Amino acid sequence: MSSFRKKVEKAKSKLSIRTYKSPLAFVIMTMVMINLVILAVAAFVAMLFDSSFSSFIDAFANGSLKWMLTPNAILALDKPITLVIGVMVLITGMVLFTGTIIALTTNAIKDYFQKKKSGSGKIYLDNHIVVLNWNNKVPELVSDLYHMDAEDVTVMILADVNKDDAEKQILNAVRKEGRDKSKIKHMNVLVKSGDPMARSDLDDISIERARAILVMNPDDHKVVLKDMSKSDLAVIKVILGLGPIDCLYEPPIIVEIKHIETKAKIETLSRVVETLHEHLILPICFDMRLGQIIAQTLIEHRMEDIYLSLFSFEGSEIYYLKDQTFDDVLKHHAYAIPLAQTEEGIFVLSESHQTIGIRAPHPFKPIELKVRPIIEETSLTVSIIGKNNKLQSILDTFSAYQDIYHSAFDAKWIDDQDLVMLASDLNDAKGKRSVLLLSDESQSTDALDANVINNLIYLEGHVSNPGVTIIVELLNPKNDPIVKDFSIKNTIISNRIISLLLSKLALFKETAPFYENLLTIEKNDEGEDDQSVFVKPAKVLFDMTFPIAFESVKQFVESVYRSYGHAYMPFGVFKGKDLIIFEGNMHKETPLLINQDDEIVLMKL
Repeated sequence: MSSFRKKVEKAKSKLSIRTYKSPLAFVIMTMVMINLVILAVAAFVAMLFDSSFSSFIDAFANGSLKWMLTPNAILALDKPITLVIGVMVLITGMVLFTGTIIALTTNAIKDYFQKKKSGSGKIYLDNHIVVLNWNNKVPELVSDLYHMDAEDVTVMILADVNKDDAEKQILNAVRKEGRDKSKIKHMNVLVKSGDPMARSDLDDISIERARAILVMNPDDHKVVLKDMSKSDLAVIKVILGLGPIDCLYEPPIIVEIKHIETKAKIETLSRVVETLHEHLILPICFDMRLGQIIAQTLIEHRMEDIYLSLFSFEGSEIYYLKDQTFDDVLKHHAYAIPLAQTEEGIFVLSESHQTIGIRAPHPFKPIELKVRPIIEETSLTVSIIGKNNKLQSILDTFSAYQDIYHSAFDAKWIDDQDLVMLASDLNDAKGKRSVLLLSDESQSTDALDANVINNLIYLEGHVSNPGVTIIVELLNPKNDPIVKDFSIKNTIISNRIISLLLSKLALFKETAPFYENLLTIEKNDEGEDDQSVFVKPAKVLFDMTFPIAFESVKQFVESVYRSYGHAYMPFGVFKGKDLIIFEGNMHKETPLLINQDDEIVLMKL
């Protein structure tokens, strides 16, 4: 190949690279060059045929360039040949120059709107909540944040997800909860399609100015190692990518994991990886926590309602109050009930973060109640159909409960193939029996809960024993309405409960020890399980004539607390099927009648 040809090929290569890297700049430069050539040619021709132009520069400046920029200038031309040249320059300029500018501007505006619609580009945010990765828990998580009326909240979701589909799912979750549009104007939810492991995409969502970061599990159940799923590996990579980022507000990094072994790995990373030392990382094992909640719900079927209320931002919730004593809060804090003591403060149940410190006199002194001993042990016979990662946690929770409360549990796993035999056994059974239907989480999204629905249809059609309670785990909240009309004692919507818990930890990281202890059944230093919840009928608790009248909510709370020797704290009551968690000004004179069939919700201290 000749040297000239090599130079030509090299020039073509450089031009191609420049064109690929900056196509807009290349088009503009090309059009400018073409217009300059046309103007130069027109000026040269005009100079030849019109003696009024003294030079090429004069013909260019006062001729062709003027005709293109100021079209009215051609009206002053007397010579026909000059007028023809001027019209040609004007038409060419309108087509090539003006047309190109209009086309480029239109295209730029189109690209801008397309970029905003797709969620790409830099978004400048401050003090926002970041959600990395997408799964079917995210819509429920965002929906519950709409209850935060006290402040404006911005949620930024970065995931490999279609923006329109994600926004539609979030909107459906919000509508399902019946949110009042007038009360959710403070909420901003933004979805951006991108890679949570790419630093450039993280910078685009102002990750360094986030107030909380939630790393959701992609729910890929494929096992890459014996104790690690593909999705847990993905969240570990995201954590490592977050390490070098210098965050302004020291946000907690809440990480959803599938396997409990991954928690130890993340804790090890926090110790040994220097860039992670300054970050507070809270790994939450979804399966273990749900297993504990499901086991407790089997023991007490109303436990799910209690947890949903405590985890939700609607009504009373848990807050941390520093440098306060248990008795001081109980006596003087009108909007708070103390539930757990720590070395530096206490966890309280209150209406909002703004109400926990409100002090007011309480004129209604506690009443001395005649109480009966609380029997904590119980017995349970449960058949479990279906298998997933939560099964072992359910069985472990049963085992711990038996050890602490000397209870008798007979929990058996039943294969789907033995469903006919199980239905026959349930019909012949004496006393109360429970059936738990676990969902197969390895199914595709559109097939989630298929095994539960199939087994539920059979049991509903073949089990007639009124003493049988069927409890269902649903992974996809969309399936909840499908099973509402079945005679199910309780429906567990796994994603709903965990989504609420994750949002709580993200916004109030100091409450993590409370929820950890609440959900875990294990012995403390005294050999007991503190922060455990019980539901007991009033007629079992109080040896008194009903109804029992109290002049305020706090009078009832303090009366029960002191009558039981500071061992239990009431914080709610079931009246029929309605759960009332105490809230508002509890020192205010508000008559409260406790009937014998009311069921009191107690926290063991």
